[in-house]
Amino acid sequence: MTEPHQNGQEKENGSNGLVPLQGMYQDYFLDYASYVILERAVPAIEDGLKPVQRRILHAMRDMDDGRYHKVANIIGQTMQFHPHGDAAIGDALVNMGQKDLLIDTQGNWGNVLTGDSAAASRYIEARLSKFALEVAFNPQTTEWQLSYDGRKREPVTLPMKFPLLLAQGAEGIAVGLSTKILPHNFIELIEASIAILQGKRATIYPDFLTGGL
Repeated sequence: MTEPHQNGQEKENGSNGLVPLQGMYQDYFLDYASYVILERAVPAIEDGLKPVQRRILHAMRDMDDGRYHKVANIIGQTMQFHPHGDAAIGDALVNMGQKDLLIDTQGNWGNVLTGDSAAASRYIEARLSKFALEVAFNPQTTEWQLSYDGRKREPVTLPMKFPLLLAQGAEGIAVGLSTKILPHNFIELIEASIAILQGKRATIYPDFLTGGL
């Protein structure tokens, strides 16, 4: 049964308007879990990117003038699309820059061999690599959506001309699920892609920036 609110709206879940714990678990928790899995932990197969990575690339494309930009400025621009704070954006940007594929870096970006961290965002700079500009932005195949506040447009995915998911790998933790995709060698991916286009079978194995150490 339902009973009307004082403002004329109907009140569900019983006459007292309380949602039982079982109902909260079934509805609220599943909604939260789905959001975390799709929006934080699992990359999209179309572009191999998580939302924060995609939004960084989109913001950098908007800013692109061929020159380096302060990372602090890139983070600020990305916050127009990503509502989860500057720390998450900065960490994701440094991680992408260390992979030396989509982002051309300048300054102290840390060292994956020693574990040294990058300098503060106000000291380091970045721009999109020529590779990123070539493979990541294809307006004719890009589907768009409104940003979280409805003021901007952002890509749903960035359909790639390259198997980026295998090149960069992916790692993430969600609710009851985790992602662990190992990175692969750039040249081997190109050779395998050519073989597949020729109708041949191709086998590739993971590779690492550190040589597996």
